[in-house]
Amino acid sequence: MKIKRNFQGLNKFKPMKKLIKKNILNMLIVYSIIMILLTIYVGGQTKQSTQRPSNIQDIAVTLINQEPDPAEPGKYVDVRIKFDNNGTGEARDVDVEILPEYPLSLDPGRHAVRNIGILQSRQKGDVGVIVKYKLRVDKNAVEGENELRVRYRIDKGVWIKLEEFFVDIQTHDAILAVDSVSLDKKTLEPGSSGNIKIMLSNKADSVLKDIKVTLDIDKSLFVPLGSTNEKSIYQIDAKEDYEFNFKILANPEAESGVYQVPLKIAYSDELGKGYVTNGTIGIVIGAIPDLSVTLDDSDIYEAGKSGEIVIKVVNKGVINIKFVNMKLLSSEDYRILSNEDKYLGNIESDDFETAEFKLFVDKTRSKQITLPLVLEYKDANNNDFSDKIELKLNLYTASEAKKLGLKQGNRFMGALIIIVIVVAGLWYYRKRRKMRKKS
Repeated sequence: MKIKRNFQGLNKFKPMKKLIKKNILNMLIVYSIIMILLTIYVGGQTKQSTQRPSNIQDIAVTLINQEPDPAEPGKYVDVRIKFDNNGTGEARDVDVEILPEYPLSLDPGRHAVRNIGILQSRQKGDVGVIVKYKLRVDKNAVEGENELRVRYRIDKGVWIKLEEFFVDIQTHDAILAVDSVSLDKKTLEPGSSGNIKIMLSNKADSVLKDIKVTLDIDKSLFVPLGSTNEKSIYQIDAKEDYEFNFKILANPEAESGVYQVPLKIAYSDELGKGYVTNGTIGIVIGAIPDLSVTLDDSDIYEAGKSGEIVIKVVNKGVINIKFVNMKLLSSEDYRILSNEDKYLGNIESDDFETAEFKLFVDKTRSKQITLPLVLEYKDANNNDFSDKIELKLNLYTASEAKKLGLKQGNRFMGALIIIVIVVAGLWYYRKRRKMRKKS
């Protein structure tokens, strides 16, 4: 009986035991779950530390500069690319590759891929890594911004492409050249008008704008006709030409010569940068000389006689002539008794000079002989001229010359007759006087 009571006492603790077991089981389950989660977390952290994911590396890539800026077609440009690590983890074995496209290229033998090693955490700013590439710019490159692509990878991983950079290309100077200047007349006469044509050529690869052409003409010499001395156009496209026309009038009182007219060309490129080009245009004022050569005087009227001839040169033109020299050529009709060359010097407009030659005309000649002359001179612009001229010298018989009043009678005989008449008159007067006294 005693033993049975004890067992009955123990039966009172069975519910408590079940509760304890249940709690222990729950605790084991919770502990297991915690351990599993902890294992997963620690494993994940270990895996991240091993792979060094990019979320703890913050690589920033920038194009620092290009030299020169802008680049010029047909030459080289240096580009500097900077790599900063703004993250907390280091980036190992970093490769950089540049991917140039036309008009940019790498010369043969230059590598596009560069290894910059390790980028430490927070390696940025002054300690960032700079990679320099030397690129060739094609000579036919079009002006403007041209794309340049760069990519990198870490520890031989996947290549990471970046947004494109831009390299500015522009000719060294936006060139608007004067291809030609022409005047519709080789020489502009005083008081006449002419048309000046100025051909401009855009040598640049881009549009040139606000083109203004100014002729700084001296109004005492030239006057613009039909417009002012300035003309303009909004733009000239790349590689295109444009012709400006100016009509001018030369002052009637302008002297012959070559005159320089200042030419000013102002324009701007697509970026608004202004340019000014200065030059000069040469305009020749002058005219073809207009001379008159005549036999002005002669005292030779008969063959077989000697005497002088006077030849007159009149400048009837609007320009002066200079260094005038006259030469009388030899002939069978006469013999030159003086110097055959005569230097006349300068002859101004509406003026004249004369040259004298002494000749002996062959006695077998009659009626008319020819005087061949050569006249050499320069105009005011030093253009050489040589004129061949033939003048006619008329000859007469002695009776014809007297009849025409070209030749007077024998003056000695006339004087002698007069003296005889006077002496005879005196003799007769005295004789009559004596006869009166005797009577």
